[in-house]
Amino acid sequence: MSLFDTSTTEIPVDDIQIGVSISNIRTYFDRAKIEELAEAIKRDGLMVPIVVMPGEDEDGEPLIELVAGERRLQAIRLIRREDDEFMEDGVPCVMFAGTIHDARYVNASENIDREDVDEVDISAWIYGCTQDGVKQSEIADRLHRSASWVSQRVTFHDQASDEVKQALREGWIGFIAAYELAKNLSKEDQVKWLEKARKHNEKITVEDARNSADKDKEKKPGKKARRNLLRRAEKCADEKGSEISRGLSHSLRWVDGDISDDEIDEILSFEESK
Repeated sequence: MSLFDTSTTEIPVDDIQIGVSISNIRTYFDRAKIEELAEAIKRDGLMVPIVVMPGEDEDGEPLIELVAGERRLQAIRLIRREDDEFMEDGVPCVMFAGTIHDARYVNASENIDREDVDEVDISAWIYGCTQDGVKQSEIADRLHRSASWVSQRVTFHDQASDEVKQALREGWIGFIAAYELAKNLSKEDQVKWLEKARKHNEKITVEDARNSADKDKEKKPGKKARRNLLRRAEKCADEKGSEISRGLSHSLRWVDGDISDDEIDEILSFEESK
């Protein structure tokens, strides 16, 4: 059974309410693109009707609420500011017959399927669903996306710094790279990575982001380097009687397996008994 009435109904533009029970997944609107859309609608007409559904306000009064098509509605309202005769009989609408829960997914799907949708908004919406108790598997099924696609966006919203989210909006970093940074680094270190990239006018690649955690760690010295350190530590301990150097030599020999855990335990026990 279809959740949409296939017939089109004309509804006065000012009678269509936004965000009463259904919050648009999209919070960021590009003014220039709304103006471009308005020009297209004025020239060619509304190619795709707006989706609405009946509802109630907080006082129980009936209303008509937008389900999908806020960009189109904004464009029509923009046109009517200059030409109040445009669609004076109403906006072509399709009535949605499902539940509020269903309507939220219709709104999300329409926006996500657009190439210019904001990944920051998508991630925030998906994370909000999980906080409301919706399982990630249901979200994936409803949006016709993979479980990993949903999981990545939950992680991104939860762990990404505001600076990384803004960089994603600006196109300075791609989503997968931003996700990898959020997954691998603290918010403080994410900011450092962005600042370094901006300073050198270089975008952070997916590969760089995936390796970010390893790059921020000091590399373990090789066996040859450890042997050289051991010789220096033992020489300093023998010639100058340095207890610090002697302790360092024990540590280096323990790392390489030259001293057992029991021997280290004996050394520590002896020092503790002094």
